[in-house]
Amino acid sequence: MTKAIDPSFAARYQETLQRYLESCGRDVLQIDRLLGLDTEHSGINALDLVRIHDKSMSALALSSALIVESDPKSLISPPGAFLIEVLKLLEAKQLNNIQISKDAHQRCKDQLADVTDLYNQLLTESKQLKLESQKQAHQILMAHEEERKEISRELHDELAQILAGINVRLAVIKETSSINDRNIIKNILKTQKMVEESVDMVHRFAFRLRPAILDDLGLIPALRSYIKELQAHKGLNIRFSASEEAETLDSMRGTALYRIVQEALLNVARHAEAQLATVKIEKIHDQIRLEIHDDGKSFKIDSFLQPTSHQHLGLLGMRERVEMVGGKLSIESEAGKGTTVRAEIPFQSMEN
Repeated sequence: MTKAIDPSFAARYQETLQRYLESCGRDVLQIDRLLGLDTEHSGINALDLVRIHDKSMSALALSSALIVESDPKSLISPPGAFLIEVLKLLEAKQLNNIQISKDAHQRCKDQLADVTDLYNQLLTESKQLKLESQKQAHQILMAHEEERKEISRELHDELAQILAGINVRLAVIKETSSINDRNIIKNILKTQKMVEESVDMVHRFAFRLRPAILDDLGLIPALRSYIKELQAHKGLNIRFSASEEAETLDSMRGTALYRIVQEALLNVARHAEAQLATVKIEKIHDQIRLEIHDDGKSFKIDSFLQPTSHQHLGLLGMRERVEMVGGKLSIESEAGKGTTVRAEIPFQSMEN
């Protein structure tokens, strides 16, 4: 389909051609301005120009306005010379536009390269900041774990011994008291009972902070002991099974698994209203997989895994612990099916 030619340009072309022919080719300096080629040329190409020239020549011939006196020494007629001049101007304009386009394209490429470099720099800095943030979080978790261990040791070794000593002294006082002074004996018995309850409480707190059995006997005995205590105090039915390969994990990974089980089961006991929870630890290829499932109420996982959520900071802590040892944590919760917490931890650091 032939493209429509701008009527205004065709009119200017005919008028300029006429002036050119009437001046016998002398008025050629202003052709570009008269045709408007010094600004925009409305997308005129060489074929369009030939068509416009042909129509202009026909119009001038019909109006008897065309007077052409060719130079016998010249091989090109005045109309042909005019067309050639316009073609040259058009070509120069197009070449200039092409150069401008190339320059603009190069500037865009340069700007894109600058933006890409800036983006890569920001991405690198972001990754570095994330690594540093994770490293700091891991260091904080490790420091907390050491602090728990120290507090647990002090509770168990010092405060519990003091309470036990008080209980012994009360027993001695009871034995040496007058047999007839029943009120003293009765008060001493009450005090002994309170001291015994305090000792049990101290042992429970110390165990929750950092069970000595985890360091002395290993992960599986520590988990069995914790689950037994939780069942006794919370009335939750828990089934536990574990592969012996779990004991080959280093201290950091073993502690991470213990804390995940501890936090997950506490959440079940406090919020899920579950009848049964299962804890399973097994070796899958070069990883240890921990799976904790309960048949209780479900919850919206995304809302609880947001950094701004204060309701289930324990879930965020579990994720931090798993990532600290190069593992992955996933949580599934569905109405009528309960909740499943799954952690996969490699035997060795992913950096090794």
